[in-house]
Amino acid sequence: MPTIKNNIRTATPMEKNKARAIAFSTFVVVLMLTVAITVTTVSLTGKKPKQPPAEVSTAIVFGVPITDYTSILKNCSMTELQFNETMNRWESHKSVDIEAPLGTPVLATFAGTVTSVNDHTMYGRQITIEHRDGLKTVYSNLDRNVNVSQGDRVEKGQQIGKVGQTGSVEFTDTPHLRVEVYKNGKRVDPNDYIDFSTK
Repeated sequence: MPTIKNNIRTATPMEKNKARAIAFSTFVVVLMLTVAITVTTVSLTGKKPKQPPAEVSTAIVFGVPITDYTSILKNCSMTELQFNETMNRWESHKSVDIEAPLGTPVLATFAGTVTSVNDHTMYGRQITIEHRDGLKTVYSNLDRNVNVSQGDRVEKGQQIGKVGQTGSVEFTDTPHLRVEVYKNGKRVDPNDYIDFSTK
């Protein structure tokens, strides 16, 4: 019987190089056409291709609760003792007391929900606002007539009350607002969250 010969042959190195060159040339042509079409579209429509939206910062930035206060009557001191004239004793002062005339508007430092409006035996009329990220602000020594109730949603800069003189623990001091900040239930220095120099 006659022998059947295999007609399949392997491509030579020269033919392989030629095929690679053709494939690369085709890729370059397609790439150049894509760029040309994009440039033409922008020049004709005047529109640039859509970009992803810029990332919006969600960091909490507290505002100052009184926009035009007289001075910082007492600053926060978590461990250092300050003298309390009303109680005639030395004590730490874990809040910031902002001196301002009676009736001065008090503003929410950030958006949140009013969780309580009460009369504290030592600090007088008091409003507590829960914010997000475990933050809470407490405003004390307010006038008894306030602008919010428990459960109200407030926005940053919204008036919640007025400076009063209802606290018994610092009654001999000039009228002021007492501000406290809590993080995850722990009292922290309000200066870490509020820039009082931007009044």
